[in-house]
Amino acid sequence: MKRERTSARTLAVGVVMPVHNEQELLGSALESLSDAFDELSHGSLLLSVALVMDACTDVSEEIASEWRVALARLCHPLAVTVVTSSAHNVGRARALGCAVLLKQWSRIDPARIWLATTDADSRVPRHWLTTQLSQHEAGVDQWYGRVTVADWSEYSADARSRWQHEYESESQPIHGANLGFNAAIYLEAGGFEPLDTGEDRALHRALVTLGALSHYDSAVRVVTSARRRARAPLGFAHALNVICSAPRLCTQVWAEEASR
Repeated sequence: MKRERTSARTLAVGVVMPVHNEQELLGSALESLSDAFDELSHGSLLLSVALVMDACTDVSEEIASEWRVALARLCHPLAVTVVTSSAHNVGRARALGCAVLLKQWSRIDPARIWLATTDADSRVPRHWLTTQLSQHEAGVDQWYGRVTVADWSEYSADARSRWQHEYESESQPIHGANLGFNAAIYLEAGGFEPLDTGEDRALHRALVTLGALSHYDSAVRVVTSARRRARAPLGFAHALNVICSAPRLCTQVWAEEASR
């Protein structure tokens, strides 16, 4: 028996995912999104995803298009838009994805739209969106959580232990892979800045400055990759590499990464 939606504040839920040459990991990332949206597919919520192909030179766009077609064949209520960008800039990619979704819902009050962002090398938990939506209904304007690493095969056990210790010591890290916000206050804050790294933390600071009601959830964790080759300068992979290779700098580097 399908449950009816009882939420009053939220009419639409959208997710933005920037993609830059993620053909190996994109499929599992999209599958996890499908599962998360399945938890919201009952009732009358409008559901949409914007996949932003950011300077891709591999088959990521084909993978995204195949996923969109497969959902359409299943008559899934989730609308998928695949857009391209040549900027090779994660801040611009997230901003473009948000703009695409808000244009689709231009007749809806932004205060009743919830947007979330994740990454193409990450897998969200099944309850990722339902958890955020419940907080939005309770009045939260900004929601954010932690990440956990999927595969430590490129690192030693000691490096893994050092990273885990330093990461868990950070009180409230901000990740674009695990972030959600009300569309109205997002627009008021000016949206994502065109930064090639740190765009998630910049938005968080802007929202806090505006007095956004924030909720930090350390229990809802997005599984992300631990690759050594960083896609964003000074981003998550950079901090992970420095921490694991230079133990004495652990606290300093992670604190700097979290504050950017």
